[in-house]
Amino acid sequence: QNPRALAEKLAEALRGDADIASAEIAGPGFVNLRLKDAFWHAHLTALLGEGRNYGRSTIGGGRKANVEYVSANPTGPMHVGHCRGAVVGDTLANLMAFAGYDVTKEYVINDAGSQIDVLGRSAFLRYR
Repeated sequence: QNPRALAEKLAEALRGDADIASAEIAGPGFVNLRLKDAFWHAHLTALLGEGRNYGRSTIGGGRKANVEYVSANPTGPMHVGHCRGAVVGDTLANLMAFAGYDVTKEYVINDAGSQIDVLGRSAFLRYR
């Protein structure tokens, strides 16, 4: 179906909604919506009333979740990019807790494996 004709049908259906101030067709088939002031007022009042709890959810139902994120390689040079894993992991854990999960955060210190073995041997040989 022609996108503009489809947009006209959609706009016509939306014009009947109590929260829609206007629905206008633009370009090849875009629908520009304007919401009534009362809609914004009601939703913004609710948002302000909830304060820090706005958007909080119980979708997680208290289920346990462990978010594990890895540290930077302690034997190599550090740079700002190493923060990415910590930022993403911590943010994900915070969002999950906000959604009702019982979250534990585990920041893994990357101090095991062959890299640390080589570092330890190197330090030992220099110390000797």
